[in-house]
Amino acid sequence: MNTGNINIFDNLINQVEIINIVILSLIVLEILIDFFFYRNERDFSESWIDMGMDIIFELSSRLGGLLISFAILSFVSQFALIQLTNNYQNLLLAILIYDFIYYWTHRLEHSSRLFWTWHSVHHSSPEYSLSTSLRLSWLEPFILWYTLIPLVLIGFQPTLVMLAAEISLLYQFFLHTKKIKKLGFLELIFNTPSNHRVHHGSNNKYLDKNYGSILIIWDRLFGTYQKEEEKVIYGLTKPINSKNPLVINITELSRTWKGFMQSENLYRKALWLFSRPRDSNFLI
Repeated sequence: MNTGNINIFDNLINQVEIINIVILSLIVLEILIDFFFYRNERDFSESWIDMGMDIIFELSSRLGGLLISFAILSFVSQFALIQLTNNYQNLLLAILIYDFIYYWTHRLEHSSRLFWTWHSVHHSSPEYSLSTSLRLSWLEPFILWYTLIPLVLIGFQPTLVMLAAEISLLYQFFLHTKKIKKLGFLELIFNTPSNHRVHHGSNNKYLDKNYGSILIIWDRLFGTYQKEEEKVIYGLTKPINSKNPLVINITELSRTWKGFMQSENLYRKALWLFSRPRDSNFLI
């Protein structure tokens, strides 16, 4: 790896940190605008919950989550097919490949109760605003690595892979808004606020649709695309009636564990963990 590429890569990491500060500023700005001009159109208590969830998420990241992911990816990198350097070209390629991987892992999180255990946290808000992007499970920093292993095995460096995932996450921040309407032909290629609003809908026609991160083309190719038509009802089909961030984090985990323990044999336990979250008729 040459010095120029190292400098470019380090500069990108610094830019991501700056973007995170900008994001928090935009969230605060949106809250202020809505408070003064759209006060009756928003449940502000959900934003405070989002911020509480973000504190838990950041603590999980700082207290070992990211370190565990990096350690696992560094170990896996020993078995990579080739060794690619950190540069702009490989970063863009990693982002594109990760976008494809993200589609399938995101789809898995909606089709398996085990994976839904943590992803459901992000869908728990009945409100939809920029702060909704902060509502992530405290488990996620500890399990991020499973979505990144394919990239490392291809030959991308763990640091670059984690940066690609962070850029994908940053892009998704701007999708969490009701203020931006449809964006014309861009709706055909990119995930947009309109496309992502559908994904957060608990309307029957919106369930399990639009899994993409940056691109929406994977949904169009694999039959999971749904355009925004009827008014979106946000949140879970089985709401968590709590304003406590800790309760929101552990409720689905508790449901999963309870069902697992109630299942009478190994076959039914596996069926419980890997069936769709809405399927539970086989339990009792």
